[in-house]
Amino acid sequence: MEASIGVTSPAGFSPAEREVVLEVLEECADSLAVYQNTLRQQSATRDDATNIFSNVEISETSILQTLTGGAAGMTDSRREAAREKLRRDSLYVSGIIRDLKREINEHGTIEVLTKEIEKITSQEEQEQLVIEENKRMRTIVVELRKAIADKKTAHEKEEERLTKKLTLTRDEKERLKLIKDAEMKYVRVWEAARREQYVLRYELDLDELKKTLNDHCVRVRNENHVNDVLTRYLTRRIALVENRIEQWRQRYDREKKMYEEEIRKVRNEIEDARKYLEELTTEYRNNQEFIDTYLAEQEALRRQKEHEDHVQRSTIKMQAWWRGVMVRRKLGPYRPEEKKKKKPVKTKK
Repeated sequence: MEASIGVTSPAGFSPAEREVVLEVLEECADSLAVYQNTLRQQSATRDDATNIFSNVEISETSILQTLTGGAAGMTDSRREAAREKLRRDSLYVSGIIRDLKREINEHGTIEVLTKEIEKITSQEEQEQLVIEENKRMRTIVVELRKAIADKKTAHEKEEERLTKKLTLTRDEKERLKLIKDAEMKYVRVWEAARREQYVLRYELDLDELKKTLNDHCVRVRNENHVNDVLTRYLTRRIALVENRIEQWRQRYDREKKMYEEEIRKVRNEIEDARKYLEELTTEYRNNQEFIDTYLAEQEALRRQKEHEDHVQRSTIKMQAWWRGVMVRRKLGPYRPEEKKKKKPVKTKK
């Protein structure tokens, strides 16, 4: 079958070759049908099996060898899984044979088989890439494990250090607890003594307060007695004061009427005096105007007389000054006689 599949031409198989290839494929399909029927009878309880095809090329010989060789050593679950895988593989091969028969009948080519081989090759390449990626991831995992181991060592050292620190802390805690217990014991004794001291002090204060309370009770009784006496006195005093108030009110009314009459008379007198004062004011104003006019005239006469006296004195002074000048310079009537007769000599130019 492999030899017949490998012989191809650009134009496809010839009619005779098609017949031979189709007969071989028909035999393979019949063998697979018998094999599938056998598997179906062995797993009658699995009627709803899935039709998931594994993309792996398998031959009839390998299927029979797998079925007869390894079945004896499997457990029930493994046998069931193997049967399921064989059934899927047989269905996958049956589908390929069916498509290949259809293509050979119609076109005389084996493009379906070629595409399936390319598909398997691509899957193998992808698996190779996955394997390489897996190797790389394993390398990374090794490095991470190494880093984790280093961190674990560091953490163990840190844990040891913290354990030592915890031990020291516990010892310090025990020491502080002992100190605290001793302090609490001392505080309890001290508090008991202080409480007794406070009790004695409070008893003394209580006695003092009782004595003070008794004194205040006596004082309150005395003050109540004094209050009663003062109340009676104030009651009598208030009655007397109210009587006097009534008397003074009556006197106020009488004197009010009397003083109102006197005030009315005084107001009339004031009104008459105001009118007389207005008359006197008018007369005073007139007299004052006359006096002011008279004084102004007298002042004008006085100033005029002073001016005339000043002019006269100034004239006399000027005349005296001029007479003195004429006397000193011998001018006018004060000139000597001999100089009056002498004539001035004329000189030639």
